[in-house]
Amino acid sequence: MKRFLSVLLAAAMLVSCFCINVFAAETPKADALLDRLETEDEVSVTINSGSTMLFGFLPSDIKNTVAVKGNSIAYEYTAGFLKVRVIASEEGIYAFVPTLPFFYVKLDRNPLEGADIWQMVKDAANLTQGFIRYLESYNETVDGKEYYVEEYDDREFVTSKFYFDGDELKMLKVEDSSTHSVQYTYFDDISFEVDDSFFEVPSGAFDLSPILTGLILSIIAAA
Repeated sequence: MKRFLSVLLAAAMLVSCFCINVFAAETPKADALLDRLETEDEVSVTINSGSTMLFGFLPSDIKNTVAVKGNSIAYEYTAGFLKVRVIASEEGIYAFVPTLPFFYVKLDRNPLEGADIWQMVKDAANLTQGFIRYLESYNETVDGKEYYVEEYDDREFVTSKFYFDGDELKMLKVEDSSTHSVQYTYFDDISFEVDDSFFEVPSGAFDLSPILTGLILSIIAAA
């Protein structure tokens, strides 16, 4: 009986040590999020930039969405019902209003032509990971809500705090002790699945580039 209890105790100690080692070696959520960019080929990030008075009287939330899929990149600015989307791909750069998908503007010159956009995203992620160093993690309550926080620094003056709700990154707080500045970034959504339609110009839309180009040239000439 004593031998059985000894074996049982030893097994329990081994399991406990294994669990402790696994917990200690667990990758921080922020690093795991950046690491995932190495294996994915599409991502969408929506940032909430606060609120504004649209047309001077209509309160609206401002959101910025950046999406990358393959070698295409799209940016969408949203302020209430107003949306403007810009798409850059091998076909060129297009801008249009999704809520009024009847026309678009195309730029003749594509500064991203020939560039590997997704590789640029990976390089940016690697640069970020090489720049910051993990310090510690803890829970913190902000505006009555508890978050799991991971804290990093740049080995000098900048401290970065990643606030998670479960596995979802909700806020990034960056403090610079040399300039006494604090910057907040609020995340509405981070997804590694992006619908193809987000990168498509509305079918049947008219190209108003010649008209708008002429209008701009007329304004410049008048000035």
